[in-house]
Amino acid sequence: MMFPASPKLALLSLFSIATKGIGYAQNQNSYLEKKRERDEPIPLYKSISEILTENWWILALAGGIAITIIFVFWLRRRLSKIETTETAIPTRDPYEEAIEALDALDTECHRMDAKPFVFRLSEVLRVYVQRCFALPAMELTGEEFLREVAEHKFFSKRYDDLLREFVDRSDIVKYSRESIDGEGLRLLLDSAVHFVKDSHRRLEEEATKTKDQPSKGME
Repeated sequence: MMFPASPKLALLSLFSIATKGIGYAQNQNSYLEKKRERDEPIPLYKSISEILTENWWILALAGGIAITIIFVFWLRRRLSKIETTETAIPTRDPYEEAIEALDALDTECHRMDAKPFVFRLSEVLRVYVQRCFALPAMELTGEEFLREVAEHKFFSKRYDDLLREFVDRSDIVKYSRESIDGEGLRLLLDSAVHFVKDSHRRLEEEATKTKDQPSKGME
């Protein structure tokens, strides 16, 4: 066996041998691949993994549709339960609710501090007005509340002085350091009770007149 005379020639020889080896390997792989394609039978059915790989977008679309249907079905049942619950709970009469709350304040009058008492009393009266007369009483300042009440056709200046005094006295206690004694709290409570009872009586009278008017016209 002969060896190259210099390192440069040795490297060239090794590169030539490696190149020939790679070419031979490629030829062998090509030959084997052709042989496999020629000798092995073509499968009639694809494997599950091949089907899943080729049709992944169909499966993803079907899964998305299924999830959407399940979510819509769940949401409809949820909303149906909420509506059923709201329907099952009857709305209390605003007058009865206000009188009950005022009676509770009457009991607690001597045990509560002035500020929380007046806040609660004002809330009871405003909730009653809001529910009976469809006014946004809970969202208004004292002056806005008085103006809305004065412009409402039901009141027609019936309670201007009473409500003006109630709002002014209440705001002083709620938003300043000035306090009020037990007698002053009792006067505020009595004013609120009188307003609720008297306005309720007038509302019932007007409702009765409205019912009687069609029957009189038919006569």
